[in-house]
Amino acid sequence: MDTFHLEILSPETPFYKGDCLSLVLPISDGMIGIMAHHPAMTAVIGDGLVEFTLPSGEKKKCMVSKGMFDISKNDARLLCDMAASPEDWEAESKRRKEEEARIEADEKKARMDFMKTQLSIARTINALKIKNRNTSHAERPLS
Repeated sequence: MDTFHLEILSPETPFYKGDCLSLVLPISDGMIGIMAHHPAMTAVIGDGLVEFTLPSGEKKKCMVSKGMFDISKNDARLLCDMAASPEDWEAESKRRKEEEARIEADEKKARMDFMKTQLSIARTINALKIKNRNTSHAERPLS
C-alpha cells in the first residue's frame, strides 16, 4: 500500500511526524478518512479521536482539540490546540485548564494594579490642583 507523510502538531510539542497508510479524523461535520493520493483539501477539525495506521500496520490513536487539517501532494498536516494520547488526554486537559486559570488570574491582577495606579495618579493630580488653588488665593492682595 502507498503511504503519505503525516504531521500532527500542537503549539507545545509535535505529536507525530512520519509516514502513514491511513488517517481518520473528526472534522466540523463528521469524520473523514484519508489515504495516499487523497485530493487536496483543507478542513476545520473538532475535538475528538484521530486514528492512523503506520506502514508497519500498527494502529495509533490520539485525542485532538480544535484546529485545521490540510492535505496536498501526499503531505498531510493536522494543526491543533492540543494533541495527546488517549491515556494522557485527561492529565493534559487538566494541566491546560490550570494554566489558563493562572493566566486569567495574572491578567485580572494586572488590570487591578493598573486601575489602582490610575486612581493614585488621579488623587495626586487633584491634590496638586487644590494646592495650586490655595496658593494662588493666598498670594492675592486683600481688597
